[in-house]
Amino acid sequence: MSTLKAPRTSRSCKNCRVLKRRCDKQTPQCGQCIRTHEACSGYRDDWDLVFRDQTGHTIKRSKKKAEKCEISTKATLSASLTRRLDPGLDEIGVNYFLQDFITGGNSPARGYLNYIPAGYSADAEHPTVVASMAAVGLVALASRHPELAVHARIKYSEAIRHVNDALASPVESIKDSTLMSVISLGVFEHVSNFESWVRHVKGAAALVVARGKSQFATWPGILMFNQVRADLSTVCIQSVEPFPDDMKQLQAEATKCVDYADAFWSLGVLATRCADLFAGVAAKHKGLSLTMPMAWSDYLEESIVLQEDFQSALDVLAIQEPYMAMSKLDRSRDEVSYNGRADVYTTSWSIRLWNNSRMVEIIVCEIICWLIRRILTEDPTYPTHDHQRLESKLRYEMQVMSSRVEGIVASVPQGLGLLSMPDADKLQRANVSGGYMLIWNLYAAGKCPVVKHQDRQWIIKQLERISESLGIAMASQLAEDLHNIK
Repeated sequence: MSTLKAPRTSRSCKNCRVLKRRCDKQTPQCGQCIRTHEACSGYRDDWDLVFRDQTGHTIKRSKKKAEKCEISTKATLSASLTRRLDPGLDEIGVNYFLQDFITGGNSPARGYLNYIPAGYSADAEHPTVVASMAAVGLVALASRHPELAVHARIKYSEAIRHVNDALASPVESIKDSTLMSVISLGVFEHVSNFESWVRHVKGAAALVVARGKSQFATWPGILMFNQVRADLSTVCIQSVEPFPDDMKQLQAEATKCVDYADAFWSLGVLATRCADLFAGVAAKHKGLSLTMPMAWSDYLEESIVLQEDFQSALDVLAIQEPYMAMSKLDRSRDEVSYNGRADVYTTSWSIRLWNNSRMVEIIVCEIICWLIRRILTEDPTYPTHDHQRLESKLRYEMQVMSSRVEGIVASVPQGLGLLSMPDADKLQRANVSGGYMLIWNLYAAGKCPVVKHQDRQWIIKQLERISESLGIAMASQLAEDLHNIK
């Protein structure tokens, strides 16, 4: 990975980009346009080059793909829903869900949905829980056995009916089993459609808020809240929206019930702060009115403090969830490891914690870099003698981003379950839970401005493999976005 590679996105004017000619980037008009007597359309905003709201683009593609299969899907479902699903398939789906998402498939220990066993054991016969697990297990298996896709959709529809019934009941709606089912069905949505997943995450957040602070009386309740918080942080960051106030208030209540020294909790809080910072900087850049307006230098100071807090939390994580770098793998395995490097973690839960933290810190670094460039070029009030310090800080941020990208990439072989540890010579089949866990991490790494073209192509290939072999449509949509980065 390159450590100090400048962003590769073209900053040429629109005319030069279209004609693929060299642009001198003069202002207010490009010299090439003046020479050819063209009306120069101007240059793209640096903010748009670095921080694009991918949600709208992705939703449009999701809708187009959904429209193509809607007629055939509805016809299949209308006929299929009249038949009762084979009880044997229920068991197959649930067992596969437990194996792939709970025990972690080929990973060394538990999967990252590690709160489910306690709730499942307490409510194993709950029809909502069984239907949601069966739906997710069957849609995961459908990547190998396409004939199960129809059965997965039938089970999903059944689970949705059960969830709707539960939500209509003041008693059932706040049970762990209901939230557990909603979270599980979120996996189903993520596998199939981005827009539905975003809507589902926000619905899960509303359910968490309705459950109130009593949910923090049990450890599974805290872990389920953490799962929803992590998903909602991803949605807010990708959509450039602030983290909702009601969830922040509930997070403050939960903090009273957990050990803040636990890295998983403090890193989650930092992710919500990143969402707020990102949304605030974006709003100021767009000229929107703010309740508490801040100067660019104030935003920079806040960003640097946030990154310092990340560094402290990651130091704790390194003690609580250590991992080992295993380099010099067979270079013929570059389809599953980049440059022969694969890091070994103790659990899938650990991979998720590390990568989500890296992903959010990359966003913080990008914000810092953008703010520094803006201050250096556009803020005449900023002391000249501090310019050298800012330029040094800019180089440091690029080094940090490069390191975080390398960490994400090195987690892919084990995260997908492709390598069986400690026997790394045996190549395994990728598991769906690993793909679900990694795609946003890979996307953040792929769009990072320090990444060279060939590195981005490898990341794109991983996302396309996840889409093709595991049936996670969202992965191909994110890969397409990375393809569009010049």
